[in-house]
Amino acid sequence: MSVKFDSVLTLADRLDRLNSYEIMPENLVVSSRTVAINPVGYKAAVEKPDRASIVGESILAFVSGMTEQNQADIQHSYLYASLAANRAYPREDQGREWYQFFLQVMQDCGWTILQRYYDTVAASGRSFKMDQLVLRILGSAVAAAAVPGPTSALMLKVAGDAIAALQSSDKPLQLFDQNIRETGAGGFGVATCHETPHGEVIMALGAVRFINRTNQTKVLFVNWDSSSVDLYRGECHMTMVPSIINRTRATIIARLGDRAQKKIEDYEI
Repeated sequence: MSVKFDSVLTLADRLDRLNSYEIMPENLVVSSRTVAINPVGYKAAVEKPDRASIVGESILAFVSGMTEQNQADIQHSYLYASLAANRAYPREDQGREWYQFFLQVMQDCGWTILQRYYDTVAASGRSFKMDQLVLRILGSAVAAAAVPGPTSALMLKVAGDAIAALQSSDKPLQLFDQNIRETGAGGFGVATCHETPHGEVIMALGAVRFINRTNQTKVLFVNWDSSSVDLYRGECHMTMVPSIINRTRATIIARLGDRAQKKIEDYEI
């Protein structure tokens, strides 16, 4: 599959493509959650300076100072791209295609992909944890983004705090596990997001794709046997293009429907 990230896309091209993507398998109905989902992106006040969200099969961390609208746009575009990629490439052995397609949809939503990478990755030992592996991958993505030193450290810290807080947050962790089970595609991501004082929104993403040869059902906070799983890493960083996001927002929200509530949940870190 060839994806031309640097090709010039008109707004009409983007909207046509966003409307054409299939984002759910036929005849699959998303059941009501037993967890309480808060409306995303419409809170009157920010209760915590740093925030995190479960978005589909990923964990998104937000450095303090980001506007509610930008956080909502990140959540919705990320979820939409994930759902479209899950639909197009649902198998565990399609990790590379999934990753390329996900980035293509993110571009259509209104992001500029500045760097991307995908390859095999080895665990650090015979026994390893996915949450530690993905933070290592994310660290490489943040380093490649070449943001100023203090900002780079802060972005990594917020991501680490988000994963640590998730371990003791029952409802968000239940939703993450449920989203993973429903997808069955063998992968998850951790992204850290920062809004500069000038309003530029930067996202760095570390993703793990895996082909599991055991009956392992949990992904995070459990030990994996490195001999029983094939591992792949994806990393990238991107910036939001506000003039495009402002024009694609309504289409993305309309296509997501109630999935914007059922597959996203904020939690404190």
